[in-house]
Amino acid sequence: LLFSAHAAWRRDPKRALPYGDFAAFRQKNAAWLPGYAYFSALKEHFSGRPWWEWPEDLRSLASAEKSPLRAELAPRAEAYEFIQYLFFGQWARLRQRAAELKIEIIGDTPIFTAYDSADVWASPQLFQLDRRTLKPTAVAGVPPDYFSADGQLWGNPLYDWSAHAAEGYAWWIERLRANFELCDIVRIDHFRGFEAYWSVPADAPTARTGRWVLGPGLDFFRKVQAALPQA
Repeated sequence: LLFSAHAAWRRDPKRALPYGDFAAFRQKNAAWLPGYAYFSALKEHFSGRPWWEWPEDLRSLASAEKSPLRAELAPRAEAYEFIQYLFFGQWARLRQRAAELKIEIIGDTPIFTAYDSADVWASPQLFQLDRRTLKPTAVAGVPPDYFSADGQLWGNPLYDWSAHAAEGYAWWIERLRANFELCDIVRIDHFRGFEAYWSVPADAPTARTGRWVLGPGLDFFRKVQAALPQA
């Protein structure tokens, strides 16, 4: 039904939309929306396979932008953007109604992302990946404790915090900015990882061989607070 709604709008793009101007929505969310939509169209095109199983020239946004598939999949990518437009519009009305009833919405932001995600695919330079193969060099987990002799091997790719710092933590700031568009209060899951995180070699069978590595610490939060004083 959502894709049909997009197709109907494409047949008559001058018709009024229920949540404001679609072009304005796309511009407002330009930090993440185009990459997410193209990733989604490619993932559908390749029957849901993870991005590292796609042809080599499509394994990052930077290289995939040069592919002939960019133009071929543009209508489908636009449809994914349109679906986000509908969701954000509906959510804004829900949040407005919640505010009228004096209800605040608490959102949850996981500290890490999945390896097979638009986040990693679009910005591999911000993660601890081998620059040639784009495979993780280290992954997330927690150390052995009373409950698990092997610890927990989560497998999420870890951030290259030096790369984030060099960009003024722009990726994180935009991520949190989008969260505050949806929620009144944002909780970051595994908050402790900003001080130090358990880094496990990517080929390790368990989390036993991991080590603590310092995270960005207060510098990160100072930059976020300056950019998002409401946070």
